[in-house]
Amino acid sequence: MKFLFINPPNRKLRNEVDKAVLPIGLAYLSSVLLQDNHEVKIIDSVIEDITNYFSFRNKEYYGLGLEKLKDEIRKYNPDVVGVSCMFTSVTEISIEICRISKECKTKYTIIGGPTPSALPGFFLSESYVDIVFIGESEKSILDFVQAIEKKENPDFTDIDGIVYKNSQGDIVSQPKNNFIANLDEIPFPARHLLPVEKYFKFSSPHGGVYKSKRNTPITTSRGCPAKCCFCSSANFWGNKYRYRSPENVIKELEILKSEYKIKEFQIQDDNFTFNKKRTIEICNGLKGLGLHWSMPNGVAVWALDEDIIKAMSESGCHYVIAAIESGNQRVLKYVIKKPLNLDKVVDICNYITRHKIRLSGFFIVGFPDETLEEIKDTFNFALKCNLHIAGFNYATPLPGTRLWEQAEKENLFVSKFDMANFTYDRPSLKSKNWTIQDLESLYLSESRKYYLRTFIKHPKVILFRAMDAFKKNPVNLFKIIYYRMIGR
Repeated sequence: MKFLFINPPNRKLRNEVDKAVLPIGLAYLSSVLLQDNHEVKIIDSVIEDITNYFSFRNKEYYGLGLEKLKDEIRKYNPDVVGVSCMFTSVTEISIEICRISKECKTKYTIIGGPTPSALPGFFLSESYVDIVFIGESEKSILDFVQAIEKKENPDFTDIDGIVYKNSQGDIVSQPKNNFIANLDEIPFPARHLLPVEKYFKFSSPHGGVYKSKRNTPITTSRGCPAKCCFCSSANFWGNKYRYRSPENVIKELEILKSEYKIKEFQIQDDNFTFNKKRTIEICNGLKGLGLHWSMPNGVAVWALDEDIIKAMSESGCHYVIAAIESGNQRVLKYVIKKPLNLDKVVDICNYITRHKIRLSGFFIVGFPDETLEEIKDTFNFALKCNLHIAGFNYATPLPGTRLWEQAEKENLFVSKFDMANFTYDRPSLKSKNWTIQDLESLYLSESRKYYLRTFIKHPKVILFRAMDAFKKNPVNLFKIIYYRMIGR
């Protein structure tokens, strides 16, 4: 059977530099299909034509244009087109790719990712989307292939984690109940189907801080036991923590170093450090490889101690982002519901910087149930953490999260809210505790003060990111600075 996986073009958003990160999820799906003797191709629309800008439905994108993409689909003539929809901002163009695939006589169009997993009915309301895959899908996609190979009118009722329309046109939902227990069973991502050298050349790794252009993302675990109100990760990967063995992780990195000459990698896990023994074993295994590495996805601070941090530093870790979220304990415990004790955070941050690891922090403000004074606490707490840089984002309701459910129930969406347009640099939610104008005014004044003080204390990290962005697109950099400093 012939599969074509497509990573759609990226939205051109005002607060972001252009980026192209290897779509490791599609590479994993491809690897299991190749192992099952199917023909597979991946098109990452972003990296294939990253300097091409175009409009679709009055929104700006960059990457391979839809006409060229259609030509590629027609030329390859797949039985199945699978589209990745990682972000709400690419929802419309992901559905459009399914439409043009049907025009090219593709028999099945399937779609997956966090947004389709949370809102499958929205995607299936379009006639040219056949099946939505929910959460991790390496096992489900093999079951899907087995079903469609057997008969003309296949029976999908035994497939875990899919939503589809039956022969009567009714939507059938089969929830995700079964997650892969032994991640070592999954073959390594099929990176050879992607233009790896192009990612090295453009060099826009997750997190924006790197030591070598020859870097690539990896994942070593799945699942998160935390239940943070704003996060959709557990909805996709489940709440049970599952992990690859240290030997399996090191083997993949040895192959990446040998075959692709990588000098650096980024761990994209939510909970790489959750199992202390495993973490230290991986770090010990890394010492002989001579690779730099970072954790830009937001490390769980509550799963760190000085032993782990020391092992990370000695194995080549040079940069982490601490997922702190709020500097107010009430907000953390009762609003976000994150299992983090702020009394320990400053010590952990000091351990990280003491061991020569650059440190950033994730913070979120503007939850409907927090006050302006509590928001100030977050900015003040960030200053205590000795961070090299930090990111302050507005609370943004992702589909499928408790924050989204609260916003729907209490009618908290701002005027003219559009799921496809929201970004983390402007408010999406209202509150009885403050007005949008008061929130934005506080955010701008406090963030300006923070960035000025941080720049004076740690200029190198900020200058590195600014110069890197300037080389890629100087006009875009100035726009980002303008919006960050001026606001709307």
